[in-house]
Amino acid sequence: METIIWPVYIDSKKSRGEGRKIKKNDAVSSPKLTEISRAARKLNLNPKTEDDKSYPRFWWEGSGRIIVERENISKKNLLLKISKTIKSLRN
Repeated sequence: METIIWPVYIDSKKSRGEGRKIKKNDAVSSPKLTEISRAARKLNLNPKTEDDKSYPRFWWEGSGRIIVERENISKKNLLLKISKTIKSLRN
């Protein structure tokens, strides 16, 4: 099953109303597409980057998105794993 991951989903600077899907404590500050892609590769999720796409609520920002393969894991748990991996890669 393919899942779309927008950077806003794991951005600690965004509110839930703006699109963040996980707790602020679990989220990362201003995640970049390259970081999300690297974390997804490390988790063997076969990421595809689409940097010409824009999150619908912030269509003027041109944030891009990542499409990953996921099986037998909820989207929230997937986002938590990616966020945790980005935190470890930053340290």
